[in-house]
Amino acid sequence: MNEILSVGLILMSALVAGHLAQLARAPEVIGYLLVGLAIGPTALDLVSHRDVETLGFLSEVTLGVILFSIGSIFEAGTFRKVGRQVVRITLFEAFGAFLLVSAGLLVVGQPLPVAVLLGVVAMETAPATTLMILHEYDARGPMTDRLLALIALNNMLVLVAYGLVAAGLTLALGEGAFLAALWRAGHGLVWSTAGSVALGILVGLLIDLWAARARESGEGIILTMGAVLVVVGAARALHLSPLFATLALGATVANTSHHGERLLKGLGQVDPPLYAAFFVLAGAQLELGRLGTLGLAGLLYVVLRTIGKVVGASLGIRGQDVPEPVRRNLGFCLISSSSLAVGLSLQVRASFPDLAPPVTAVALSAVIVFEIAGPLLARRALFAAGEAKTTPRPLEELPEEVAG
Repeated sequence: MNEILSVGLILMSALVAGHLAQLARAPEVIGYLLVGLAIGPTALDLVSHRDVETLGFLSEVTLGVILFSIGSIFEAGTFRKVGRQVVRITLFEAFGAFLLVSAGLLVVGQPLPVAVLLGVVAMETAPATTLMILHEYDARGPMTDRLLALIALNNMLVLVAYGLVAAGLTLALGEGAFLAALWRAGHGLVWSTAGSVALGILVGLLIDLWAARARESGEGIILTMGAVLVVVGAARALHLSPLFATLALGATVANTSHHGERLLKGLGQVDPPLYAAFFVLAGAQLELGRLGTLGLAGLLYVVLRTIGKVVGASLGIRGQDVPEPVRRNLGFCLISSSSLAVGLSLQVRASFPDLAPPVTAVALSAVIVFEIAGPLLARRALFAAGEAKTTPRPLEELPEEVAG
């Protein structure tokens, strides 16, 4: 099947799957993932491995758009309102997962480097899945406010934590002179963080110079989409972090541009097809056969990561002026795990090939569990906290005049 036909099939099947998911009282993202699994290479093979690889750039672009939107949350006024509270929650939920997973895997006999690397992967919360659930149910309220900033901070923290762990392992396991290993470790960490942020800020300032001339909505969409593509592509070419760079781009536009709100609103008009393609492709890459490789370490990883997220968030939000249902349910919105966890697993494979087999086996198997369970738990949490403001149309009750 050629790539154009594959994209058409992905979008049409996503449309059908989204409605079926709503009828089943499940989030749309579940439908996208399952139909992707059905038409992907492990089932019907209508979308082959080659198609998935060729269309991989769509996933990168979509993630860039999502992170650009999340980065705008770092607008000074908004972040002052909930920023300090969110930092506390992020530290508790992320390091709660890290400590429990790392300690649990050490207890069952995993080597320290493997336990620590999996602990870092366990810290991640999927930004794309979480944001789509919030949009689908038009979520609003104190829990949603914190979630939007929390997933941005979470992913930044995970990248920094992985950089520090990778630097430490490079020093501990590296061959050759200590100073050479120290240079490789330090240079990689600084370049991937400071360089990525600098790239996002630079492009954000440049598009602000042109934003005043982009008076039509179409021009604004072209400008913003072009900026996201430039940042993602440049980050790849320079071996930087597209995640950091697009977050910095969104934050720069939100804080320095008088046209930031208009640019963000325009970009939102192109979201639906990108989101659909992103999750169908994600589903096509799921391999259910991996679940058989979970084993004791994998099961422990799934359980301890979930406990760390839920309990950590509950402890982190303690003392904040929020309703009790928010306090009880926030952690259940943090269970999803996807693109960044996969990306970190691939990075481990490239940087530490001797440690990669157990890390990738556990992390990639667990992603399947969390991508299905995470959206369901998040949906339940939003309704329990009273922050799901709309219900998708197939689930709504018919007006009386139609029903009668």
